Amino acid sequence: MRFTTTLAALFTVALTACGGGGDTTTPEPPPGPPPPPASGLYVSPQFDTTQIALYLDVPYSKRPNEGGVQYTSSLTKSVEIGTAELTLELDVAVPPNATASAPQPAVVWIHGGSFLVGSKEERRDDAMTYARAGYVAATINYRLTPDNQANLAIRVRAIQQATEDAMNAIRYLRANAARYHIDPNRIATIGTSAGGGISLINAIEADTLLNTVSDYPGFSAHVQAAIATGATLGESGIDTNSLFHFDASDSPVLLFHAKETDSVTGATWTGNVLPTQKAIVDAGGSCTVVAQDNMTHTVDLSLGGRWWPQLKPFLWEKLRLAAM
Repeated sequence: MRFTTTLAALFTVALTACGGGGDTTTPEPPPGPPPPPASGLYVSPQFDTTQIALYLDVPYSKRPNEGGVQYTSSLTKSVEIGTAELTLELDVAVPPNATASAPQPAVVWIHGGSFLVGSKEERRDDAMTYARAGYVAATINYRLTPDNQANLAIRVRAIQQATEDAMNAIRYLRANAARYHIDPNRIATIGTSAGGGISLINAIEADTLLNTVSDYPGFSAHVQAAIATGATLGESGIDTNSLFHFDASDSPVLLFHAKETDSVTGATWTGNVLPTQKAIVDAGGSCTVVAQDNMTHTVDLSLGGRWWPQLKPFLWEKLRLAAM
């Protein structure tokens, strides 16, 4: 696990003699996956919102409230501070094409907010754009920790706990795939800001992140595609080499980031984005980077939005949607 720029695959082509005349031919490279269609299931709206079945405030995990100062959402902060235990919840939107006999791909939306603020409700409209196109779409809450930017140890712990919660949310969805009609082999995460960081960490440390526990033994948090905006895997002061261990089995990543500088985090294209990409690719993984406008932080990753032309082929290929 270390950091990289995009590397093109190198192909060695053997020349073979034809007949006895010494002519040579160059074999055609194998065809790539078929491109996504311009419209249809998974790429454009197919259903009205009234056709989407909603499962709201579904509990997926319980965790001790460390010091009584944590909470799971900005919306529930006032009633959760001081409690001994926190209940983590998620929402799930299930489109009508998802049935017991036809399970569908899922996207898991992870909100941002510096591991300090935010809620699953913030990403509900984004998730609905995917549900209307035929994906099962979830939004999740995770533990939020005050003062996590003032103390490095608290910051690292806040990141670990938030990512642990996201991993258990993914495991919950796999364990309950029959209930929500999810194809457990076609799951993607989409995260913004801190949620983007969680999406990236889960891509490389699903089931192996230090100091985390699974609530669902036998069910993995590994996903088939990980998408992030407003985050990288390098953060000032944090020893990423001790936390992250890249390898070829990591989830493929699509990373959106400001070029050159993120207006909120200060992370740069050359100092943070390309090293993150290099770490993934050098280990045999896949990381495609997409340049946002300079001095932006996050961008619209909804289905059909400005950045859908970059999102669509990534999800089409990594979730193997042509085979659906």
